Amino acid sequence: MSVFKVDYSKVNEFEEWKEGEYEVIVVGYEMTQAKTGSNMVVLTYEVRDDVDQPSNKGKKINYDNFVVSEKSMWRFQALSKAVGVPEGMDFESFTEWAKTMQNKPVRVVVGLRKHNGNSYPQVNSFKPSEVGKPSDDGSIDIKDDDVPF
Repeated sequence: MSVFKVDYSKVNEFEEWKEGEYEVIVVGYEMTQAKTGSNMVVLTYEVRDDVDQPSNKGKKINYDNFVVSEKSMWRFQALSKAVGVPEGMDFESFTEWAKTMQNKPVRVVVGLRKHNGNSYPQVNSFKPSEVGKPSDDGSIDIKDDDVPF
């Protein structure tokens, strides 16, 4: 039984990241610690492929660090505002906050950072999504004529 079949049609050509704005969905998080010992939430975003964008559809932006410290709480506030968390909402933990961010659409402003000669996307700021949530293509339209009773 075969476990892998080579299929060249599945190969995505490498696409360089460009600075700019991208419509993304928050698709993952990890709770960890920064080098300073502070708690940290690390978010992952996916560039939406259901939105007309110039590049990088379906690619992930990894390692967006939210360090829990007085100096960096503005990032938690900025993302919360951009995804529409109601002002005054209380969270019992940063894990709860991270879970609340999951599957939320947001527009990120991306810059590039260099590391070992390569360019990587870096989220510099957040804006509300201009297109909202992805449409649910799995919806079912049932009419009265479709029901036998």
